[in-house]
Amino acid sequence: PAPQDAPATAAPNAAPNAAQAGTPEAAKPMVVDDGLAAALAAATFRDVPLDPGQRAGLLTHPYLLSAFAYTATSSPIHRGVFLSRSELGRSLKQPPEAVAPLAPDLHPQLTTRERVALQTNAESCRSCHSLINPLGFALEAFDATGRLRREEQSRPIDDSGAYVSRAGEEIRFRGARELARFLTTTTETGDAFVEQLYHYLAKQPYRAAAEPEQRRLREQFAAENYNIRSLAAAIAASFASSPPSPTVPVPVP
Repeated sequence: PAPQDAPATAAPNAAPNAAQAGTPEAAKPMVVDDGLAAALAAATFRDVPLDPGQRAGLLTHPYLLSAFAYTATSSPIHRGVFLSRSELGRSLKQPPEAVAPLAPDLHPQLTTRERVALQTNAESCRSCHSLINPLGFALEAFDATGRLRREEQSRPIDDSGAYVSRAGEEIRFRGARELARFLTTTTETGDAFVEQLYHYLAKQPYRAAAEPEQRRLREQFAAENYNIRSLAAAIAASFASSPPSPTVPVPVP
């Protein structure tokens, strides 16, 4: 409900009068939409069960899925970049040129997957999108808001995906749960987490640690069943006892 002392017609940029000058910010006039306030006051929230056969924890949380999407369509590219960089620790080059996404109404007969494949089919795009796209396609069963969908353009969703590991092995999966199962079993995910946590805690790039120390942290993290607290303590001890590698520029305060 609107505060009793906040008239709905108050202008946000109106100059304060003499009586208002010097008053605390909370006492100044504010704009209130009475209709919106009434709707929010009447709103009720309830638990909505999600299909456990389709969801896979944080990977399929609507907030994450909608954050890596457009307002009206999903974005396999944004989701694939997130998976490549943040989950698997892969480096991606900057695009050779700024390219606007193809508008859905230019190819209304195409699904999002087909439209992305069409746009990134150029030779200059393939070096990165051969990695990005198949990862993002595995989340195509979720729309722009993270809502589960079975069809797009009156056709069944194709959420098959693939990934070529650093060792050259091709892994194929279908849908979010198989993708999540792969991410929880590959050592690349754990290694990427070590690298990112080191960067966050030490405020230094991962390569500031010598290669033997990097290897020790990765192996310890895996041996301790991926215990994050233990890893954080190990990183703190490592950085405190070992100065950064002289090959890495370190800013001087």
